[in-house]
Amino acid sequence: MAHSLSLDEVKNEIRSCIISSKAMLTLKQLSSDYMMLVGDPIPFKNLGFQSLEGLIKSFPDLDLKKQGNVTYAVAKQSEKSAHISELISNQKSPKKRPKFGRFHHSFPPSRSHQTNGWRPKTKYQSNKNHNPSGARAKNHAQFVSRSQPTVASKVVIPQHSSLPKQILRVEDEPATKGELNQRTNNKRLQENIKALSNSGGKEYMSKHRNTVFTTNTNINNNDGALQSTQIDSGASSKLLLSTKMRLSRKMSELSLDSDSGNSSPTNESISPILSKTAEFSRTNDPLKDLKKFVAIHKLGDVAVSTTLMDPKRKKFYSCKIKVGSEHTYCSYPKEFKSALEAQSFCCEEALADLIPKCEIKASLISTEQDLLIRIPPMLEKHANGIWAKQLTLDYSDKYGEMLPHDWLSIIDKSNNVHIEKTAKDHILYHCKLGDVLQKGQQRIGGSRMPLSNVSVPANTVQFREDGKLTCQITYVVSANEIWCEQIYTEENTRFSEMVDRMKIYYEEHEAQLIPQEIVLAGYYIAKYEQEYYRVRVEKIDQRGIVCFFIDTGDELVVPKSNIFVLERVYATSQAQAFLCRLSGLEDLYDVSTNSEHLAALLDRVVILELAIDISGDENTAILPVYMYDFETGSSINEDLISQLTVELAAPILKPDRSTEVYISHIESNGDIYVHVKTKGFDNLQSLRVELQMQVNEKPLDYLLYTVTKMNSEGHLYFMKDKLTGNWERTKLIDWAPTGDYAQVYFVDKGYTDVIKVADETLYPLDSVNEVFNTYPSQAVRVRMALDAIPPNFLDLATAALPKETPVLLKIVEMGAENIPTVKLFRRNADGLFCINESIAMQTELSKEETLKNKFKLLAVSGIPSTGTLKCPPLPKAGPGSRPIEVFVPMAVSPYNFIVQPCSSYKQLHDMMDKLQLAYEDVQYGNLSIDDIVPGGIYAYKHTDSCWYRLSVIKVIHTGSSVSGYLCDYGSYQTLSVRQLVTLDEAFMELPYQALSAKLAGIKPKLDKWTMVDCEFFKQLTEMKRLYAELISIERDSFSRSDIILKVSLYDTSTDDDILISDELIKSGIAVKHT
Repeated sequence: MAHSLSLDEVKNEIRSCIISSKAMLTLKQLSSDYMMLVGDPIPFKNLGFQSLEGLIKSFPDLDLKKQGNVTYAVAKQSEKSAHISELISNQKSPKKRPKFGRFHHSFPPSRSHQTNGWRPKTKYQSNKNHNPSGARAKNHAQFVSRSQPTVASKVVIPQHSSLPKQILRVEDEPATKGELNQRTNNKRLQENIKALSNSGGKEYMSKHRNTVFTTNTNINNNDGALQSTQIDSGASSKLLLSTKMRLSRKMSELSLDSDSGNSSPTNESISPILSKTAEFSRTNDPLKDLKKFVAIHKLGDVAVSTTLMDPKRKKFYSCKIKVGSEHTYCSYPKEFKSALEAQSFCCEEALADLIPKCEIKASLISTEQDLLIRIPPMLEKHANGIWAKQLTLDYSDKYGEMLPHDWLSIIDKSNNVHIEKTAKDHILYHCKLGDVLQKGQQRIGGSRMPLSNVSVPANTVQFREDGKLTCQITYVVSANEIWCEQIYTEENTRFSEMVDRMKIYYEEHEAQLIPQEIVLAGYYIAKYEQEYYRVRVEKIDQRGIVCFFIDTGDELVVPKSNIFVLERVYATSQAQAFLCRLSGLEDLYDVSTNSEHLAALLDRVVILELAIDISGDENTAILPVYMYDFETGSSINEDLISQLTVELAAPILKPDRSTEVYISHIESNGDIYVHVKTKGFDNLQSLRVELQMQVNEKPLDYLLYTVTKMNSEGHLYFMKDKLTGNWERTKLIDWAPTGDYAQVYFVDKGYTDVIKVADETLYPLDSVNEVFNTYPSQAVRVRMALDAIPPNFLDLATAALPKETPVLLKIVEMGAENIPTVKLFRRNADGLFCINESIAMQTELSKEETLKNKFKLLAVSGIPSTGTLKCPPLPKAGPGSRPIEVFVPMAVSPYNFIVQPCSSYKQLHDMMDKLQLAYEDVQYGNLSIDDIVPGGIYAYKHTDSCWYRLSVIKVIHTGSSVSGYLCDYGSYQTLSVRQLVTLDEAFMELPYQALSAKLAGIKPKLDKWTMVDCEFFKQLTEMKRLYAELISIERDSFSRSDIILKVSLYDTSTDDDILISDELIKSGIAVKHT
């Protein structure tokens, strides 16, 4: 009953009604459809609403629309609303949780990272777009670097690198416009040597003063790719250059921010490590050392505080140290038994961070060659440009050298660098051949997207020598948009430590870090669920700031009040999130959004292997990968193929709600095969069509083999359907004893066929397309809920259920073999109607018509259908006659129904009780066909095991059957003579009680009463007590011996009397007829 349905269940039924209309419904029509579908009114009051409108407004995906004085219910769906819904669902997702300050990935024990090496078996894959459509993915940039191979091979460079050839190979550099100024280089190198000598490098220089260098030096670019630079021996200028490069490399080795895992040391002997400073030396007191170092470098005051943490649970100490206004360090989450231990640990952490930043690194000045080699790759990681001021600091942090005063003029010589001057500073962009932005070209209309104060470098994904990497999945959208964070690397460890410091800093300085303006594509700090994240602004609107979380891949709406300035010290670490897609699942990309199985990957540690079968796609904005479980090495791609196909395309019929289905196939026994339009159904059909085209154009004959009963079990085949000419998925379910013929079942259609196996082309689907092979069967078998399946069921059901028309399916019960017994509903111009009842009514009408044709013979004989029984007393006919109370046991149409006078209702029931007692011991009669007299009244045992009075209409001499009429209930029967017994005279006294009737004063609006008209009339009258006003009496056109009462019916069960004929007119079923 509707009152027991939950709010969600009621919503589902309402939505089913609205969607089935393919447009919108008036509230009146919605109420009527719901009543038809559920059997009860919409229970809005039981659910706590004052009106139906209030209930509909409470559903976010339903809406009300008013046209004139009529209110309609509509189902909302648009790209914009879908995008908003996604953002809302993201923020409400229970799987969202802060990643920073919580996950510290220490290096795991050494392991071989063995994986099962799964590869797709698919021969054909659909030509789908591999790129996700979200703004976060479109605006994302990332780079790929692979460790130096163990065997001789070409040097691997970043796929996005566009360094000019003269920079990549110094020895091949022509003397052109881009020629380096050697004299300037020598001068700056002398300054560097002098500065280094003053800083403790005198011993190093004296040892190598007269050395002639002959060496191959590896210069490490920004992405870790190694470029070989040949240094000629003998020339003094080359000596200076070689010396400079050794010193430059030494400085890079001392830099904390040098790329981890990307450098490749040379085989030459390394000179002694340079002393850090002349003034600073370590003692056994970390706090004293820290204060001394801070004083030497004038970093500000040192503030130290220790805290006893949670003494009720576990006693441990935490220490926090603040150096000046820019540096904060904390021992948390590590725990210490004493305040001194916590303080010492925190001091060591501070020194480890400050020493590399403050010592030698700014004492050297880079040469022109350094600038042209190093800066373009740095710029390439900033897609929207970077301020010159930030680049100066980032360069110093990375290489431990200062930029010369004219560095902008030098770097402007590079074809890969574009510089724009603003009132505030210079902005540097990376450009290359083919980019929208070319060197020296101003932006269209002079417009430039505002640039935030700092820019965060893009991610470089670093694969190991074995072609794999370890990462944690941080955000999942679909099979072609999975965001990951590389872990168990020095870079990630430094990033985690930076985030801990960032949290402490922003907790203290929020008020001072409110941005004056927030610009699109700018980088900021966002506070979300009491954690701080680095973000890029994607959109600004009335809801807040749509932020892309650059270290996790999330996209969420954050209030403007929770956006803060990103300090440069926290912008130096590259964005941690990188984007990948699952190779081999291309056919599932479009339908895998919001998959539960994909969502379960969140936070999982996995191994990634770059797919080699990327079809020539060199775009690293999204990496095609094979993903493996970190612990077992099993293929996640392989597991997801079966999991996703079941999740996305399993045709599930839920017993607690209506389901929209399409008819696939109808059997004569009442079985129907239906399609549920799941998220993956259309994708499956598209894939089938695409594979059909490919097979037709290029047959896969090399996949064919002799199919037998033994080797076909459990396999699906791609076979051409003779009926439609389409290629379909099939399964061989039965074989002839000789093995020549087999019965095939079309798993997505529901029908079978018999084939001669040798004459058919059967492609094994597991070799053709793995995804297509794994999809669940789409044809779902159900059974119509009917008391009896009529002989012409196939014709009736085919006419009532067109294949391209959606119908609503509601499960009545689970029948034999676990096959659902169902009711089907379809919409016409008047609303929803039940197909089951329509078929049952058509069957009944067909029976009536057949029997009436047989009964035409009675008109000749003059014997009425009620036989020799008397007619009950009738009131005087005519307008204004006294209404009598009647009961309607059967209603077929407004022109064909039965009434029983309630004045003799008690006598009828008493007679029926006595009739059962009189014949309770009788199983069958002993009458023969010759004993039966037309018009005679007999006792008849019905299939419900009850006895009734029956008038014989006709004897069927070709068998032992007769046609008869139930005198008291008004239905015609065809029965065996054995079901008849001579009736005792005592049961002949009561007049027949079944009076044939029709409504007076109306006629059908159309040519005849439709199935829907009859059903509506039946709901108004059948099995109800009504009042009948006798207007006239007429003869039955089929049997002139029978009479039909023309009446007006009234329902007096409510406060206001209802004239049934008026209700039919109001509903558009009937019109007045005089």
